[in-house]
Amino acid sequence: MARIKKPELNLILAEKLLSWADKYDVANDGYVRGLYEALSARKNLQVWASLNPIEYLPMPELKAGLSMAKWTRFITVLRNVLVFLPVALTWAAVGEATTAFSKYLKANGSDIVNFLDFWQNGYGVLDDKWKIATVALLDFLIIMVVIVLTLLASVFSRRVSDLQIIAEKETDRERILLSVEIASYLFDKQKVTNVTMNQSLARAIDKLLNATDAIEATAKSLEKTSKSKGFD
Repeated sequence: MARIKKPELNLILAEKLLSWADKYDVANDGYVRGLYEALSARKNLQVWASLNPIEYLPMPELKAGLSMAKWTRFITVLRNVLVFLPVALTWAAVGEATTAFSKYLKANGSDIVNFLDFWQNGYGVLDDKWKIATVALLDFLIIMVVIVLTLLASVFSRRVSDLQIIAEKETDRERILLSVEIASYLFDKQKVTNVTMNQSLARAIDKLLNATDAIEATAKSLEKTSKSKGFD
């Protein structure tokens, strides 16, 4: 039966890089594109090995909570506008009541009526929508809406902040893990220096010691097996 050929490490790493880049919409970054092509073709890796991935991998733009952030801004703007509406409505009502009161005085100069009493009752001259009770009720309702919008803006803002903190931690974690994988793979592709030579030598010695221990353990196991079977 033919053995299934395993994917080469450079292709696996290239796919991981591309998957990460697509996830965070940074596939067009110069470092990402160049490194992906180099890994896929397994060419010029020595050049890319001289670059620190943690420094050159792009920082993804955080998109968590963007929709909620837009709603938060909209609510905040609406709240800021509504704050001035009761004042504007009240002064508009004062203006309408003053005009109507002047007309009333011209028509009924002998009557003794104060302005607040006229504003409240209208006396058939002032429209009901401009009476003080109606305006006061509208001002109250607008202020209640402003309070609700303020609470919503505060809750949404806190939620957006929490989502961005979580997303930032996850993004940093994935970026660092990918950087470590890239650095580990490209380490052996670096230009030979005293540092890389010493580290490569240390790795080789470590592998040799592990192999020696494995051979020794196997020899002891075989020796025990042969003794138990009477081959001594």
